[in-house]
This record gives sequence, C-alpha cells and structure tokens, in this order.
Amino acid sequence: MTWLQALPAAVFLLALLLLPGYLVLRAFGLARLQALGGAPAMSAAALGALTVLYRWASIPWSTVTAVTGTLAALVVSVAGAAVARAWIRRRRGHPPIEASGWRRLRAWLRPPAVGPGPWWPVGVALAVAAALSGWAVVTGIGRPDQPMQASDGVWHLNAVAYVREFADAYPVGSLAPMYWGEVHYYPTGWHSLAAIVPAPVTVSVNLTALVGLAVVWPLGCASLLSALFSARSRRISDALPLLAGTIASVVATGPFVLMSTLWPYAWAVCLLPGAVSLVMVARPRRGARRAAASRTGGWLAAAVACLGLVMVHGTSVFNLAVIGVPALIVVGLGAAVRRWRAGNRQRVVILVLIGITLLALVVGAVAFWDQLRMLFTYHRPSANVGVVLREMFHDSAMIWVIRDGGWGGASLTLVAVVGVAVSVCRRRHRWAILTAALAMVLVVASVSTDGPVRVLASAWYLQRARIVPLFEIAVLVLAATAIEGGIDLARRPSQQVPSGLGRSHGGTRVARAAVALLVALSVAAMGGAAVTRSAFHHYIVAFSYQPLHSRWPMMLSDEETDFIRSSAQLIPDDAVVLGQPTNGSAYYWSLGDRHVVYPTLRRYAEADRRFVAEHAAQILWHPGVCAALDRLGAHYYYTDDDPTEGGAPGGAMEPQWPNALDDLPREALTPVATDGSHTLWLIDACGWEQ
Repeated sequence: MTWLQALPAAVFLLALLLLPGYLVLRAFGLARLQALGGAPAMSAAALGALTVLYRWASIPWSTVTAVTGTLAALVVSVAGAAVARAWIRRRRGHPPIEASGWRRLRAWLRPPAVGPGPWWPVGVALAVAAALSGWAVVTGIGRPDQPMQASDGVWHLNAVAYVREFADAYPVGSLAPMYWGEVHYYPTGWHSLAAIVPAPVTVSVNLTALVGLAVVWPLGCASLLSALFSARSRRISDALPLLAGTIASVVATGPFVLMSTLWPYAWAVCLLPGAVSLVMVARPRRGARRAAASRTGGWLAAAVACLGLVMVHGTSVFNLAVIGVPALIVVGLGAAVRRWRAGNRQRVVILVLIGITLLALVVGAVAFWDQLRMLFTYHRPSANVGVVLREMFHDSAMIWVIRDGGWGGASLTLVAVVGVAVSVCRRRHRWAILTAALAMVLVVASVSTDGPVRVLASAWYLQRARIVPLFEIAVLVLAATAIEGGIDLARRPSQQVPSGLGRSHGGTRVARAAVALLVALSVAAMGGAAVTRSAFHHYIVAFSYQPLHSRWPMMLSDEETDFIRSSAQLIPDDAVVLGQPTNGSAYYWSLGDRHVVYPTLRRYAEADRRFVAEHAAQILWHPGVCAALDRLGAHYYYTDDDPTEGGAPGGAMEPQWPNALDDLPREALTPVATDGSHTLWLIDACGWEQ
C-alpha cells in the first residue's frame, strides 16, 4: 500500500478531528486559531462520551455510528450555543434579529466576532512545520501499512483489532481479550479513533501518528502561542513569537519518541498544547486581548477539552496539572486574594471551590486506587542525574539505544534560558518557568528510583521520555517570550532604554541594532533547529518501524510481514494461530485478521494458555495439550527460523517469559505455507485437517 492510497483515510481522519471541534469552539466564542488548535481535544471528548453512551444503548461502535453521533453532538452544541447567545442578547436588551428565513437562521447561528481573521504567514508557518514533521514520519515509517515493532505496538495494534471485531470501545471491559478475559479499566480514546478510520489496522494507526505529529502538535502549539502572544498588527515583526514558535514546535523530540513507542499516551501529548491553549484563554487576564467572546464559553471549552485528554490517557490529569496549575496560580492567586478580602460571601465561594477540588481528588483516588497502587509500586533502573539533565538541555530522545550526537535542540533551550530572564523582568508567562522547573524535578525523580522521591514520577511510570514534552512546551513558550522581549526592547524610545545599554543617540542606535541582531539570530537558530531535527526525528521513527535501521531486537523482517499477510489468506476466517509471541505470530491478528492465542508479549494467567505455553513440547503424548488447544480454537502454528530477522542489527527478539512454544515437534505438524524461513503449519497431531 502507498501513502497516496492512504490519502482518503487521512482526509477522513483530519476532517473528523478538526471540523466538528472547530465549529463547536467557534460557537462557544473562541477565536479561529484557538478553535482549530483545540478541535482535536474536543473531538476526543466527543468520541469518548459516545463510546460510553453506545455501550449503555447497545449501539455498535463503527465508522458510521461514530460519525453519526459526532454530527448529532455538533448540531446540539452549536444550536445550544446559539440559543444561549440569543437569551443573553434579550437579557441585555438588544433588539431581536430582523432578518427572516435562511438569513435569520444564518445570523442566529453565526459565531461571535472575536480575534483576528485568517492570515497567510500563520498558514505558511504551519505548513512548514507540517512538512518537516510529515517528512520525518512518512520516511521513518516506510509503507503506510508497516507495523511498529515495539512491545507496546503489538499490544495496541491487536487492541484496535479487537475494538473493530466486537464493535465496542467502552473503556471498562472492551479490551478484556488483551487481559486474558479479565475486565479492567483502560482509556480507549485513541483506540476508538483508530478503529473507525476506514483503512486496515496498521494504516489507520500509522495515520494517527502522521496526523498527530504533523498537524495536531504544531497546530496546538500555534494555538497556545497565539493565546499568549497577541500581535499588535499584521506585520511579520509583531507576530515573530507566534511564527517562529510555530515552526520551532517541531524541534520537540518527545512526541516523536512517544509516537514511536506508546501510541495512546503520545496521542494525548499531541492534544495537550491545544487543550492548554483553551485553559490560557479561559483563565483571568488583564490588559491583553482575550481570545474568547465570553468567559463561560471559554471555561466550558477548556473543561471539555481537558476531559477529552483524560479519555485518551489517564496520565493527562497529571500533565494538565503540571502546566495548568502553575498557569492558574500565577494569574489567579492575586484574584483569589482580592476576593478573599472582599468579604464573607466571596470567602464562602472560595472555600466551596477548594472543597469541591479536594473531594474530586479523594473520589478519583478511591475510584482508581488499583491503578494508582500499581503506579506507586512500579520500578525501573536508576540513571545518572547529570546525564539526564544534559539530555534535557539537548532535547535528546531519552532512550539509551538512540544516540543523539551534536548540538541537538540546545539552540532552542538557550533561547529559552534568555526567555527566563525576560519573563521574570517583564512578569510575562512566569508559569512556564514553574512548569519547566517542575518537569526537571519530575525527570530527576524518574531516574532516582532507589529513593522515596521516585513517587513524584510514578504517574509517568518512571519514564523520563513521558515527562519531557512538558518541559518542551515550557521551553517553547519561554523562547517565544525571549523573542517578544527582544522586539519590544528594540522598539523602545531612547528614554526607555535601560541605562546599562546607553541612552545617548548613538548608544541607543547601537543597543537597538544589537538587540535586533540577537532576535534575528534567535529566530534563525529556532528555524535551523527545526530543519536539522527533522532528520533525527526520521531516525527515531525508523528505529521502531524499519528492522534494518534499528538496534532494538526485532519481531518481523520486511519479507515476514508480507508472508504473514499472504499466509493468513490460506486458512479459515475463524482460524486461531499459535506461536511464540515475539517471533511475529502475534501480528497475525492485526496484519492478517486471524486470531492468535497470544496477542501480547506478556505472560498469560489464563489456564489453557498457561498450560499450552508450559507443555507444548509434549503434544505427541500428552492429551491435555490438544484438549487445551481445541478449547482455544488453535489449530495452526507459526515458526520463524531466521535468527537475524532479515539482517536486523539488533537480531531477533527473545521470548519475554520462559515457555515451550518454540518446541512443538515438527512431526506433529503439516506445512500450510512457507517462504523458507517462515512457516505456517497445521497441527495435525491432534487430528485436525485443513
């Protein structure tokens, strides 16, 4: 399959992510860029709510039902916003709309005029960012139907296949086949989306990676920067923080690492900047232009978008806290103090809000205690703190086998360091400093796994690559703050130039020229870093997709992928394939649409699967093996005799737990298909026939 053949599915995915959310946010009174940036998070909230409602109503989850439900939610939301605006107009004494018929309906539905209109430089910046990231993803993946070979990739590919088979994406129980039939809670926001993209499982999943990295992440960053940096005019110089920051958003390595290993969490990370931009719009602001027509609409939009992130991945709660809490504290603390001093009634309101927040935290902790306990007891090996902090400065991949030589993304970090001083002096975006400091503390805690401080990073599974995007968002904001401060300083009248820079006519000109040069160098460094990092991001993506580019042990060679697809067509639709999960057999479900005994790489607790794994070599004389296989429906067996996986530098992946799945005697088998190294067998020792 080619990327051109996948284009219709990509267009469907983009339309589903952007159009409904954009129209709803515009109806809520958000500016255009904030509406576009927050639209994917709104769509995630809609899909998450529909998965719950459809389970309760016994409606199957499919492309048609999901699109129908999304359109229904769109109509209700837009109509409800229009009714609210009409009611507010009447309360304020405004005359009713005098038009009739179609014109009256259009006037009634027209969103309020807020924020600037479309501007071509922003579109160009977004296009450049999309091109840089899109090239890295497309060339890194290879063919659009190429499967990811990280262990979590196997799990999530098969999970999406199960969502499609059972037409159910309910977060409690729909992924039970991945948990040996046990019912667990697992957020399915990403799985529900990938399951309804009209393309094969691997293609739909890879399209979410492409769209997330090339569109959703840079668009969300542009939305966030637009909410923070209001251009005074349509001049390029006034919009440099937004334009340069939008292009520099693709310097971030964290989203690429995560999208090559942990799809659901990576999707939540890509949605994060857009959702945060809505929080920034909703929070109290003084002086600067608001990007929302009403405070109520802004808060409602922010709440729904944040809920959408949580429906994609539970760690989003903590991600939003690391960014949102500092932002709300810096701006809202003064307002809260003033309200507290205003009198008893205001104090009661504040105390009630605090009580509701604490109650929500307690209820959440009780409801998800099993998950939290698992997080608190999770353990990883420790690492050198100094090395990790240096990796953060260079924006490295945070994975030891992926080497990042050279300057990396340090140029953007250096500009952000200047932005720290500017932020403190100008009292602008100080929350970003707090967020960056918190992210650094969390990264240090994630590698200090032998001490109690590790608890701080437990929500991120003690994995620093999951935390780094929070630091990257803060760095981007601080770098844009440095650009904004430099532009303002270069334009100051001579009497406002700091004394240290000289206030004489000649000294002022030199100071302005020096500041302008620094701004130009900073912008050039940010743009250059975006271009140079694209090649490194290609390498990161290829590390998980292309066996010959990776130093990780692989499960599939390119030829093996084609063999699994073709051989699956030679066995019945309801066939079940047995095999060592790490030798490629687990991919029969996502690549060939044939069930497998072991859809994950983990040890199985279910009785029949455990028995087969322990006694497979005894199939010729132990009747219990055939009986267990028959109950599982597994009449076919897959072997891979290529220890190099087509010459992959990392070789073949070893079994993840002790078992006898590689030891079925060949005299118990009859070949169905083979290419010399890979063979699909019929287990005829149990009396089964093709």
